[in-house]
Amino acid sequence: MKFFVLSIIALIAIDPSRIAKVNNAKSEARKAYVDGDYKKAVSRYTYLMDTLDVREDEVMINLANSYFQIKDTANAISTYQSLTASPKGHIRSKAQQQLGILHHRQGKLEEALANFKEAIKADNANVDAKYNYEMLKKKLDEEKKKQEEKNRNKPKEPSAFAKRLKAQADALLAKYSFSEAESLMTEGAKKDPSVLYYEDFMNRLKEVVTIDKSK
Repeated sequence: MKFFVLSIIALIAIDPSRIAKVNNAKSEARKAYVDGDYKKAVSRYTYLMDTLDVREDEVMINLANSYFQIKDTANAISTYQSLTASPKGHIRSKAQQQLGILHHRQGKLEEALANFKEAIKADNANVDAKYNYEMLKKKLDEEKKKQEEKNRNKPKEPSAFAKRLKAQADALLAKYSFSEAESLMTEGAKKDPSVLYYEDFMNRLKEVVTIDKSK
């Protein structure tokens, strides 16, 4: 009798109409995803999650990938981040890899490198993550060496001449004479290398002058 009662309860708990809705929505979402109709895929996958309460990793990773494809960066990052706690290694790896790509696009290179490293740790077979990690690590190492070399060659302090030149350049900037200020500093550096103490300032001037010339 107990078994009969439990069986009835189990049958009541199963909603055939909900199962049909879930399977139908999954089929539609998957077809849209495979066909490259990512906006529709987003619509169907969000319906699965928000309305039918389906929280399967495969549904969420495809939703995140769809956000990625339509350049909805905020939702893509949020969804990928939720998957970094998945018990499935290959899912965590894919999520971290995609986060690395998005952070790289945003110029957050150290964060991207950490993402690629976590992707490899989650799934050592993820060759794309390994390639991205190696390429980005090489790039960051090269930039670090260049910066260290630049710092070694940079004057420790500006001469009295360089300080006067900087003051003149600041006065020109107050008059919006960017080109004259840039020329003043550039020519001054030829006479006195310590003017390069203000190299960052000079580079900003060059950027503004270049933009003005391109108009």
